Amino acid sequence: MTIDHAHILKFDLNLLVAFDALMSERNVTRAAQRIGISQSALSHNLGRLRTLLSDELFVRSARGIEPTPRAQELAETVSNLLCTIQSRLIEPEQFDPATDERTFTLGLTDYLESLLMPSLLATVRDKAPRVNFVVRPIDQDYPADLLDTGEIDIAIGKVETGNELHKRRKLWSERYVVLALPEKIGPSGVIDLDTFLSTPQAVLVSKDGRCRLVDEILAESGLKRLATVTTPHLFTLPILVRDANMIAPVPASFARAWAPVFGLAISPGPVDVPPYDISLAWHSSSDRNTGHTWLRQQILTALEPVRASVVEAKTASDLLVAAE
Repeated sequence: MTIDHAHILKFDLNLLVAFDALMSERNVTRAAQRIGISQSALSHNLGRLRTLLSDELFVRSARGIEPTPRAQELAETVSNLLCTIQSRLIEPEQFDPATDERTFTLGLTDYLESLLMPSLLATVRDKAPRVNFVVRPIDQDYPADLLDTGEIDIAIGKVETGNELHKRRKLWSERYVVLALPEKIGPSGVIDLDTFLSTPQAVLVSKDGRCRLVDEILAESGLKRLATVTTPHLFTLPILVRDANMIAPVPASFARAWAPVFGLAISPGPVDVPPYDISLAWHSSSDRNTGHTWLRQQILTALEPVRASVVEAKTASDLLVAAE
């Protein structure tokens, strides 16, 4: 493709910066503050860009401003272009783990924190003695806004939402299994549906208080379980199973790590709950940052034993055998 230099000269880089800020903030005042110019200057830049692209780009709404379809189409291209300029021309940062002091903030659910952090700290302790970590608790769903605002560097969890500004790498497919006292499962090693429905359960709920997946699937068949205790704290579940003679559906990777600690058995779930992906996610602006690249590799290394054990156990029955 031949570059039309004369035409490109019309596109002041500041116009693209203004566009990206407006896409992120959806508010003229906040966008102007974000890039350090006056609101009138931002409005002027937007007017120029509208003329150049022959599109309104943003229209007013009750919530502020909303991008037009043309603006949404351009968003990823503009963001990637600015990220490239920043990482390749303005901030060619070099990260030396042996000497650099840096704090990384990780967005994790509690059980993924328990699986990752001991191994991650063991992996980096000698090679990066001045690197520190802050763990930010997140819900099971993907916290895209925390990546957008820079409040977290990395998110690990059920990444199903987000936008074109985010990168994602699948780690493993997670399944639900059932934690129970060994005598509750019996010699068969499997809890049947009748036992599952009639036994009091400790149930993990999301921050909005909903019990998803299992209850939704049961409801499709007109069934309902005994959700005797609901809690947003996953680590409460094995304690309730052990001390209150309950059962609890939990993620398989959590069960495999913690069932032996609490003296519990693992049963395949009698309800066919589709697996979901556990993924590593980050903002595209950090994609080529050397510190972030290093961090992502350390996380992959630290979680490899977990990933390998889940991949090796093709079914929940395999998890049961491996845990015995």
